[in-house]
Amino acid sequence: MYDLKTVQTAQKLVLHDSLHTYKVKNSRSNIAGQVMETPTKKGAIALFSSKDSMQKAHGVVITSFEALDAIADRMTHWTPNTFNWLGYTQNRSSVRGHREANLAQINTLVVDIDFADAQERDAREQEVLGAVTVADLFIPTMILRTTKGFHIYYVFDQPMFLRKTRGQFPVLKAAQKMSSFVRQWIQKRVAGVDVGCNNFGIFRIPRQDNLVFFDAHMLVQVSALMKWSQYYAAQVPVTKPDKRQVISLAPDEGRQVDQAWFKALLKVTTVKSGQGLARHNTVLTLALAMYQSKISQQRARDVLDVFNSNLHDPLADREVVQCVRDAYSGNYRGAALSYVQGLLDQWVPNFSGKVVAGIGWHKFAKPRAERQYSHAHEWRNDVLALINRMGGSAASVAMSTRQIQAELGISPASLNRVMKQLQATSQLKRVQRGNQPTLLTTVTMLFKSAMVSRQAQSQAWTGYLTTLMPTVSKNVYEPTVGTLTEIQAVSGDSEPPWGMETRRRTG
Repeated sequence: MYDLKTVQTAQKLVLHDSLHTYKVKNSRSNIAGQVMETPTKKGAIALFSSKDSMQKAHGVVITSFEALDAIADRMTHWTPNTFNWLGYTQNRSSVRGHREANLAQINTLVVDIDFADAQERDAREQEVLGAVTVADLFIPTMILRTTKGFHIYYVFDQPMFLRKTRGQFPVLKAAQKMSSFVRQWIQKRVAGVDVGCNNFGIFRIPRQDNLVFFDAHMLVQVSALMKWSQYYAAQVPVTKPDKRQVISLAPDEGRQVDQAWFKALLKVTTVKSGQGLARHNTVLTLALAMYQSKISQQRARDVLDVFNSNLHDPLADREVVQCVRDAYSGNYRGAALSYVQGLLDQWVPNFSGKVVAGIGWHKFAKPRAERQYSHAHEWRNDVLALINRMGGSAASVAMSTRQIQAELGISPASLNRVMKQLQATSQLKRVQRGNQPTLLTTVTMLFKSAMVSRQAQSQAWTGYLTTLMPTVSKNVYEPTVGTLTEIQAVSGDSEPPWGMETRRRTG
């Protein structure tokens, strides 16, 4: 268990100095300290005392770290990304203003992983730890254990500030894509990733009773994540979750309201409340489909009023109105593929129709099993997966190239090429010591080793990757600075094997 001071450090690290130090009113701190505080514009966050309160938006708005320290230990959820302002409804019963368009800055990406119950969560913890080092490049800053799963925080080295340009938020769109790609990557490796939850909404707040991993040095460089996202988009434009047929249409070809999935969702009456793919996201997705299909806003409200009334547990009328308003705001083009498929899996599990796109979704490439040759990125993923699996929770593993060839059926020339690419991107380190077998280590292995034995192994990887800056090329992305040096931790050396500086925003 982490002590209270470490927990408070984790909370402040996420928020990136986006709140005032002291309360604007009724501060218990000394007047001199308040006067010395720089009078720059700060933002606001919301906190909630339970999951039920969070779902009903019954929360507390704070604008200072003094207020955060005073109540954080009694709260369960918060908004880790800072808003320009937050307020209350007229009767002060609910928080208002926590919408993406009102974000002042994005501090972190959070991935929500949920299982059936706490027993499955504990049984699959090692599987989760092996899946959350994204592309063997980006390590989580902290991991929180929730009732039935985990919240994985990737805190940025510096916040992404939102500015409106010609009615759009380009930074927000870039962050949404990065968040989507990170979730896709993890979802392919561990079940339970909530792909439908709000990218920058409400998540668990770090507390002493839920913080299972935290390292302040493990900040994700925004520039590096952007470069990796470009590479990932080029190599794997769309994730195919199942065998449903997906057809790509031009933007002006076909309406989403005419598709089978829209009609199937419109008939559902069992959609429940909750975070993620629940009532709000269902209503919003249906509204977006009607917006894409050029249905009038008033007609959309009428249709969704009927849909909501048919639900066993309907939304409040004002929430339906807000969903329609958001869908018709001009910030979206239509219902997103990931949300549609997630909603079908959740509420129409027997759906067998075609999922047809009307906003230019990509066609899927031929499955690997049907191709004679594998792509380079597929071999790289195979090699990393094999090494991570064979290494288990150890910091390194002895493996020869012959073993890898035999396991994967890859040719010597292809394996040699792949190993060089993985070393060039600092995803893999080879250590040869005399006549001993070659030792291989990856970021995932070091991370899992540190989790299993934090006190003994955490020095082996602290600081790693904080200066990596991949650049995208045709077949591989390569770092312009920073490479792995000799893994001293393998031989038990006390000094960390690499000494890269961690860059943080200080003002």
